[in-house]
Amino acid sequence: MTTLLSTPLTPASTKPEKLAWLMDRYFRLDRDDALISRLHMLFASDNNGELTAEPRVDPLTRETRGLMLVGNSGTGKSALTMRTLRALPMFELAGRERKGNTLYVTVPPEATIKSLAGRIAKSLGYLDINPRARAYEAWDVPRHRMHERGIRLLVIDETHHLLRKGSGRDVEGAVQTLKSLLQGEWPVAVIIAGVHKLRNGIMTDPETDRRFPKFELTSILEGSREAQTFARSMQLCADKVGLSLPKDAHLAERIVFAEGGVVGRCIWLAKAVLSRALGEERAEVTLQDASLQFELEYGAFPMSPFAQGSWVNVRQALLDGGWSR
Repeated sequence: MTTLLSTPLTPASTKPEKLAWLMDRYFRLDRDDALISRLHMLFASDNNGELTAEPRVDPLTRETRGLMLVGNSGTGKSALTMRTLRALPMFELAGRERKGNTLYVTVPPEATIKSLAGRIAKSLGYLDINPRARAYEAWDVPRHRMHERGIRLLVIDETHHLLRKGSGRDVEGAVQTLKSLLQGEWPVAVIIAGVHKLRNGIMTDPETDRRFPKFELTSILEGSREAQTFARSMQLCADKVGLSLPKDAHLAERIVFAEGGVVGRCIWLAKAVLSRALGEERAEVTLQDASLQFELEYGAFPMSPFAQGSWVNVRQALLDGGWSR
């Protein structure tokens, strides 16, 4: 199913409004519910079993819990996390001037564990950390600010950038700092997200590794339940903007095959194909729409997954020919 995060369409909506609505859509897949179930492991539930923003704390160690979201580039880690936080009312994203109990930060490629401390502090309204402070001293500031602002969940996206080796970098210290965020006077629940390099780096320290259970995002597998969910999401989007999909053409399945199941690319291509037909004010999407859009992205192929004919036959011909994008 799709999730609507903006003003819904009406029968009077114009073409530009439909195009904007379409490009703003989020395709909810099976992994959305899987992430929410993992949030129940990090946060307490109320008497009705509803999720709260109060982290679970081990009564013996006084530690909170962590989660590692890991997957290849394009598997939708950032979109999944941000959409989930925005969709669940108990999590309110905080900013410099905005109150909230959740902080989302993205680590740039050049960041160190010390510069991340400064980035978090600035996000919570603190101007500058003493440049001469050691990394462990610098972290006193964001810890204090998170306590002061009532932050209960810290999400660190692109965390693998902290584990790059080089001059001025302390990979071991970075790993230890991630663990320490779950401890102390104001422990917070922590979600770290990144590519597989993150998992490999965290595994070098067993104490940190066991505190961050892994949730791996994989590509959509052909014929899987999630592939069916993707197909339903595309159909719902088409219906909403007044388009019909080509009957028995298995367009969604072709998109999954064409993009190797990489979630972000599958969703983008599906939207682009629908937008092409919508922009030309046609009522039906065609395989030609998908073929032209795919060619714009990747160049011409002697035969593509959007060739005319039975999808079973086209797919087999592509496999027999060793097709790859």
